[in-house]
Amino acid sequence: MKKTFAMLLTLALLITPFAAFAEAEQVLDPAVAKNLELYVDWTWVEYDTFEGGICQDYLREQTGITLEMTKATDSQQLNLLISSGDLPDMIACSSSSKVARLSDPDMCYPLQELIDKYVPQWEISDVEKNINAYFSTDGQYYMLKNEYNTAEEIKAASNLGINFGQFHVRDDLYEAMGRPEVKTKEDFFALMAKVKETYPQMQPLVFNPREYSAFGSLVGYDVTRPMNDGKLVMSISDPAYRDMLLTINELYRAGYITKENFSYTSDEQTFQELYAGNVFMVTHFACNDEQTMTAKLRAVLPEASIEQLPLLDNFKYTMPVSGWAACFITRNCKDPETAIKLLYWAKQQNNATSLTYGVPGIDWDYDEIGNIVTLDRYNEAMANGTVAGDYREMGFHLSATNYITIYNGYYASATNKTRAIFDDAVSRTTFSNAIDLAYPKADTDIRYMYDDISSLTSEYFSKLCTADSEEAFNGMWDDMMADAESIGLAEVNEYLSTTYAEVCGILGCE
Repeated sequence: MKKTFAMLLTLALLITPFAAFAEAEQVLDPAVAKNLELYVDWTWVEYDTFEGGICQDYLREQTGITLEMTKATDSQQLNLLISSGDLPDMIACSSSSKVARLSDPDMCYPLQELIDKYVPQWEISDVEKNINAYFSTDGQYYMLKNEYNTAEEIKAASNLGINFGQFHVRDDLYEAMGRPEVKTKEDFFALMAKVKETYPQMQPLVFNPREYSAFGSLVGYDVTRPMNDGKLVMSISDPAYRDMLLTINELYRAGYITKENFSYTSDEQTFQELYAGNVFMVTHFACNDEQTMTAKLRAVLPEASIEQLPLLDNFKYTMPVSGWAACFITRNCKDPETAIKLLYWAKQQNNATSLTYGVPGIDWDYDEIGNIVTLDRYNEAMANGTVAGDYREMGFHLSATNYITIYNGYYASATNKTRAIFDDAVSRTTFSNAIDLAYPKADTDIRYMYDDISSLTSEYFSKLCTADSEEAFNGMWDDMMADAESIGLAEVNEYLSTTYAEVCGILGCE
């Protein structure tokens, strides 16, 4: 590991700055029609085909390629496909365990092999290669990751709509209540009480089961980088994590969250009552979803609106920028030459933007300093809440988009209120290329312990948050910690803190 990190340090200076207008020659003939299959390992994607989307039409027009999408039915389907060897042409996924299984020469192509053979002009920095090879055992890289930039590139960028856990409120009702300031945990509880008093038939708060980290801002918990005494640790060893769960429990015991909420498993369940006009606040991701929410809510209540709550004083967030999701070309791919050329084409900046925001000159453009500006057609779809269905973005599935491209676009299409929140968040966020490299690799003893403790934490989450009293909460917390310690919590924390310190010594950390 230290050898790898030393290489990262040596080569870090070789990364070229983000170039908004960098473009490569055309490598695909749009007159030659071809089809490729892409398996998407995310059940939450709002569409199950790329057909009918502006991005698919643009891809076909420019390259001749039609991308056939298969969306996962559940979190285990891809594991079964991997076990059976019945894999499609390409796979997009983000689970570290699945990424590790696919980073195998029997499963997928080493991408450098395909690049050398079919697109030798494609130069990928050695730092990025090492990040993409992190989960392989032979030093080769079998995937490309999206949302990768260096921390230095991020700091130099402007107009970024970064994504984090956020509170979204019925702004029309918030305004009617006098828009009371919410800066602290005490302010937040006062707002919940006011909602319950003013609108007794309304549920004050619904949290999204895949985005409850918004609660961290009530107590200063950084969901991405849990720390204890200045060292990286597992979440349950960060005192702020315990404070967050106890706070959720206090909200539950006060009647602001229902017990049923803890059984939700989808976005649809989260938003069902919101769109019926029966919920004041939901937790969800920060990136402009309030506009989609407003459009759907207005189908029932024409004067209603959704906005994000300004950041609380205790907001803390670390944004990893070493990549999120991965795209693979499998050994079953019927046309690996076309597949690697597609990834090369998609990775060019203008193409990556078009696979996310639509047709250049019609849906988006650049301003005078290279930031993305969304145009009338895209803005109208945003206002109508139809972006997902109209565009069916493909950029992140193909690992085409980098962090700056995605979040520059989110900023461009945001409301002025949301832009102010984004600006505040960027000024208070730590951007890190190091954080994801500190976690243990799959199929190692330390990873098994890490995963077992993570599963234990998930198992206890609902139990702790719905405890009948603080005494009951404390008892269950002690039981969970005892179980975690018996699994090897101290050993895992030592690994995390030591490895993180080593990576920070090489890449630098704030």
